[in-house]
Amino acid sequence: MAHGARFIDYKGKEIYYVNYSNIKTNEEFVETIKQTNAFREKVKAEGKRNLLMLVDITGSFVYGEVLEEIKKASRFTKPLTAREAVVGVTGGKKILLRIVQTFSNMSLKVFDTVDEAKEWLISQ
Repeated sequence: MAHGARFIDYKGKEIYYVNYSNIKTNEEFVETIKQTNAFREKVKAEGKRNLLMLVDITGSFVYGEVLEEIKKASRFTKPLTAREAVVGVTGGKKILLRIVQTFSNMSLKVFDTVDEAKEWLISQ
């Protein structure tokens, strides 16, 4: 799947999917965040709320300016979401996740696979 944000359908439910997987450079990550921010603003302008959000960071490296950009983006995204799930949080990314949660007030639930996250998102 291409990097960035889009809606996907899962068992008849719409999921706001953010794909940050396998991004290896700060430049690529920041560019992807910009695309994701533009998509979020379009969604916001359409009046969509109570989104089921899934973020995949599997195989990506998050550091420096990328962490700052993610913190900023998550603060603007939180008011649009009802539930948030994340996949790919291993090792040091667990610490980064806590930082993002603190700054955004998001309660991102961590899953091992995208399918597990999707099931949880649509289960409520």
